[in-house]
Amino acid sequence: MSDFLKKFKSVFIVEDETSKSGNENVKQEVAGSQDTAVATAPSPVQSGGSVSDKFLEALATALERQNQDGFDYFEFRQALKNLSKMAMDEPTKFQSAYAMAQTMGVTASKLAESVHHYLGVLNTEKQHFSDAHAQQMAKLVGNRQEEAKSLEAAIQQKTEQIRKLTEEIEQHRLRSEQIRQEISDSTLKIEATRADFEATFNTVYAQVQDDLQKIQQYLK
Repeated sequence: MSDFLKKFKSVFIVEDETSKSGNENVKQEVAGSQDTAVATAPSPVQSGGSVSDKFLEALATALERQNQDGFDYFEFRQALKNLSKMAMDEPTKFQSAYAMAQTMGVTASKLAESVHHYLGVLNTEKQHFSDAHAQQMAKLVGNRQEEAKSLEAAIQQKTEQIRKLTEEIEQHRLRSEQIRQEISDSTLKIEATRADFEATFNTVYAQVQDDLQKIQQYLK
């Protein structure tokens, strides 16, 4: 961890306090300054995450690159942090830190300009992160969403094909049963016709044979 990151964390992040009560006091002071920053920021701070060393280092690096010379907001913030260990109310802390800043030739307007400078740096980093986040979402989520939509469309298409095939199968089944019934009916009719023919044939054939025997018997 770089010295600037350690200093950055010591100024903006509460850690390594020697006493619980002192730690709670600093937390309250940091929370109050965060509320002030939120009031002037272009968008609200979203909850649900946790402070990450990786992102702290990224923000610290960006602020270090844009760190202004002399006594500016960063040093003012360090002064507030030092005063947090003393028993005084918040207005007194700010006034005391500002009195120190005035000895360095800093005015309230210059201090506010310095704050806006760092807010601009932070917002630029936020925009960079938002752009990278959008690209990652498009790459890892957007493409997979398109793949999911494509698969859902394929499922719907194949489901419709299955429905049509099922209907066709049922129609074929019914037609097959109908044909088999027609075959059975036709077979019965054909067999009945054959039986009638054979009965008729046998009757006529027997009659003719009988006549032949009588001719041979009676006509000599």
